[in-house]
Amino acid sequence: MAKQEIREPKQRRSIEKKQSIIRASYKLFSDKGYYKTNTVEIAQEAGVSTGIVYSYFQDKKDILFEVIKFYISSLSEQFQPLLNTPIKKDHMPIVIEKFIDISIASHTMNAEAHNEFFALSLLEKDIFTLFNDFENSLLSELYELLVSAGFSKINLLEKVRISYGIVEQVCHDYILQKQTREEFDIAKLLAIDIIVALLNNKI
Repeated sequence: MAKQEIREPKQRRSIEKKQSIIRASYKLFSDKGYYKTNTVEIAQEAGVSTGIVYSYFQDKKDILFEVIKFYISSLSEQFQPLLNTPIKKDHMPIVIEKFIDISIASHTMNAEAHNEFFALSLLEKDIFTLFNDFENSLLSELYELLVSAGFSKINLLEKVRISYGIVEQVCHDYILQKQTREEFDIAKLLAIDIIVALLNNKI
């Protein structure tokens, strides 16, 4: 069976319709889950007909792909102020703390979406690739920022990747409420100390 022709909107009204479908899908996938949401519900939430949905998207998985890109774009925006600001070596503890705080905020801006999309990334290779590309892009920007600050390039990308893993663990422990506030504060300070030492070749 041949796939239907999908049009790419060019006029403002058409672009807004497609965006409303993506936002409606984002809400429903977060609230109900991807597998429990159908295109009729998406159309109703977006205020369009089902036919309009299928004029912009091949199927529900095609919608999901665009929703994930929308979500990743939102994550990326959270980090841009930090990534666009030059840093100094002796300010690294402050920079790392800001990065941890932004990471926690980005994880919790929609916890339901984060959990749903992370689970889907384990099942769908295309979605995993989107998140992996986002992570690689983020790490590349961090690498360039650190090089500009005067850090040695030797094994730097590997150090950045390990540091990112440490930050992710701190974030997940916070989200899952595995610690008291005091324990979290201690874990955060330890993470900062470890990352600073790693970047400065002290461990």
